[in-house]
Amino acid sequence: MAIEASGSRIRLTRVTFDAAGNTALTSTQVFITPSTHKRTPALFFDYVAFCIHEFLHTSKLDNSSADNLSQGFLPLGISIGLPVSGECRVDKDAKEDSLGLRGSNVARKLCDAITRSHLPVRITSITNNTISALVAANHADKTTQIAVSFNHGINAAYFESLKNVEYLAKNTLSETVAINTEIGRFGSISKQNMQMLPLTMWDRRIDRESRHPGARILEKLIADQYLGEIVRNLITDFMDCQLIFTSESCEVKPISKEYAFHTGYMAPIMEDISVDLASVEAIFAADFGIHNMCYSDRLVVRRLCEIVAKRASRLAGS
Repeated sequence: MAIEASGSRIRLTRVTFDAAGNTALTSTQVFITPSTHKRTPALFFDYVAFCIHEFLHTSKLDNSSADNLSQGFLPLGISIGLPVSGECRVDKDAKEDSLGLRGSNVARKLCDAITRSHLPVRITSITNNTISALVAANHADKTTQIAVSFNHGINAAYFESLKNVEYLAKNTLSETVAINTEIGRFGSISKQNMQMLPLTMWDRRIDRESRHPGARILEKLIADQYLGEIVRNLITDFMDCQLIFTSESCEVKPISKEYAFHTGYMAPIMEDISVDLASVEAIFAADFGIHNMCYSDRLVVRRLCEIVAKRASRLAGS
């Protein structure tokens, strides 16, 4: 079994391999984490154990005979969206998470919850999501050498020759090792590390007002959680300069709220090729209370989305 856990959802997958090692069968079940179980790590991991129990029952694995189990238990691999060390601890420099797991042994916490629930499961591995994607892709296609993830954050992983990794050089179990680059940290600003990426005034504003100013700069230029906010800042500055939404009847409070303009709005706005850009007007009317947008305002908004998206794609590609 494999589990991919975040603060908002738990995804459990059963994977069966044939004699040749190829994937023969997979089944997946997704659970949404109740807000009451996000308050403490203990509550969260107890809920993860509950999800495992439900998945075992749904997949008819809870009554598996000992012959069908590996040494009397089901092996479980964990994939999480945080960097982890060889000791299964979340990196102390990891981006902030709602459960405060930095420095914690995630495998131990889940193992304790599994034990309390008396489940026939044993944790066999814990990896970062991007490492998991790299290993899974390489299993399907041995030529795969790189994995990249673009979602709420960004990351990349690759295979490196073990002899080039100093602290693992004496390991003889494998010739290569999967490296988690935490590429979102690139460009981070500190007293010793001056600004490496060109930033606009809107980039600096978002960085300054973020929970960790100066950190994960590349991620703030590319990741899903920031692109919509960059566009929103551009829109509100255009409004302040009276370049768009100049009508006195325009309701501006909803669009003025931080992170109100989600990145998900950008795609339908950019894909609107209708003569009057009706989708642009519909989005702003329904979600921001801005009605009767003039055609030039719709053009400006679409162009701002295109500029931000194009820069992000170019940075990602580079």
